[in-house]
Amino acid sequence: MFGSVRSLVRGLVVLAAFAPLVGFAQFNNGESAAKANAAPAFTEEVRGEILDGVTTILKERAFVPGLDFAKWDTLLETNREQLLKVENENSFASGVNRLLREFGISHVGLRTPRSREFRQTGLTTGLGVGAQFENGAMIVRSVAEGSPAAQAGLSVGDKIIEINGAAVTAESRLQAGENEELKLKFVRGDAGPREISVKAGRYEVVVRDQLKWVDEKFAVIKINSFSRGYDRVALDKMVEEASKAEGIVIDLRNNGGGAVTNLAHLLGLFIDANEPVGTFVNRQMMQAYLTEKQVTSGDVKEIAQWGQSKYRPRTPAVKRYEGKVAVLINRGSASASEIFSAAMKELRGAHIVGQATRGAVLASTYGRLAGGFELQFPVSDYVTIKGQRLEGDPVTPTIDVQVTRGVEGDPVLDAAIKAFQGSQS
Repeated sequence: MFGSVRSLVRGLVVLAAFAPLVGFAQFNNGESAAKANAAPAFTEEVRGEILDGVTTILKERAFVPGLDFAKWDTLLETNREQLLKVENENSFASGVNRLLREFGISHVGLRTPRSREFRQTGLTTGLGVGAQFENGAMIVRSVAEGSPAAQAGLSVGDKIIEINGAAVTAESRLQAGENEELKLKFVRGDAGPREISVKAGRYEVVVRDQLKWVDEKFAVIKINSFSRGYDRVALDKMVEEASKAEGIVIDLRNNGGGAVTNLAHLLGLFIDANEPVGTFVNRQMMQAYLTEKQVTSGDVKEIAQWGQSKYRPRTPAVKRYEGKVAVLINRGSASASEIFSAAMKELRGAHIVGQATRGAVLASTYGRLAGGFELQFPVSDYVTIKGQRLEGDPVTPTIDVQVTRGVEGDPVLDAAIKAFQGSQS
């Protein structure tokens, strides 16, 4: 009746915090997307064109079963004049997104030229350091690889005690605009204070996935995203190395999702490629259902059950792992992370440990707009093979672990290891 689900969702993303480019030209030879697509001045005329473009996309291209995007006309009518007067790009996008939230769905939002470039290239501007105030100092918790902070010599664990000559307080912020320089005084270990200068600049944000071992028995694979930074070859090697483990923990906490193709790859490392895990319900499938049933509406779960095109894992390049698996989740786990967690829960009986996910699972893509802006919009819904529509219905853990700030260690990981050990007895 339909082509394979891979053809139906080819090029789509599941949640696009750092999703790959969809439907736009690629840029090579070091030419940035921003330079190649120099946007006109952010005039009132351009703002009007953006609003008109959003209207066209929502009414002609966006799709969520049972949702009428015609509501946008009323929302925009009462806010258009005010939005046309907003001269700041970020404020304008925030205003439009406030209206889009009225639909009550995920995967719909306006992006500024800068956020669009970040999605395409992974480049951002700043210092590349994350820190938390504690006992009179800013404790460095993260340093982005290749960032200005890394190049200046900052490391995780350093204690920043002064910023531009002023003692650090709870209100201090490690923030700077492009080419703005901060003078930092910090201490490392037992050594005396050191001073460095860090100039904010552009750098690529890529967080590498990691494999670590617990008691040399259990492997933990941390996957940060299903879009930029997802390395299939590296993950194949991790699973190969972890195959000797008594159990593998897949840590998807704060993983907001990404490309459907990468999700299929990870699923294939744990679930047979012939095993359907769910159904993407798009406009074509829904229309075929309505025509065959001779009805004017249908429940998305019924349509998913009726549809013959199912979403399946990809055949892996390495041996599939068939041992015990636990998946770590929290509120920051969304979209592709939720599909993976639900599949492992339904088909592999995996331990799902942590807190409920976000409940944001709509396949989406991007439409280009005037002024270098773009709109992310949904094009299909998703239902698991056992009939759970994940949009608005989060994946719940089989082992609930609530984490409070200040707790030492990792109680969620500890609970997963304990579950593995308990299943041995």
